[in-house]
Amino acid sequence: MSVALAVTVVGTGSLLLRLLPLVGAHRIPDRLSAHAARAAMAVLAAMTVRTVLRHEDDALAGSLITAPLLAAIAVVLGLWLAYRGRSVLVASSVGLASYVVLAAGFAALT
Repeated sequence: MSVALAVTVVGTGSLLLRLLPLVGAHRIPDRLSAHAARAAMAVLAAMTVRTVLRHEDDALAGSLITAPLLAAIAVVLGLWLAYRGRSVLVASSVGLASYVVLAAGFAALT
């Protein structure tokens, strides 16, 4: 019974959190929504940096240094394209492709 109650409470809370912006978006002050947008971008940037720093690739020699460096280059390239106004699909695809090409080229050198 306690599991069913917990699932119900979490599900209801999740539904309310998803409906709140749709129902009350016109009541949220512009200044608050601007700060929320900046906070969301900060969270995404922090998660990206953490992921890049912890990236490991067993196919690369010196993976503890090389893999995060190549991942950082790929992320910077993707962010630069996004800043220049390219779509998310283009920025992500170019970032991924650049990592694959750089990793393959570095693996071939060693």
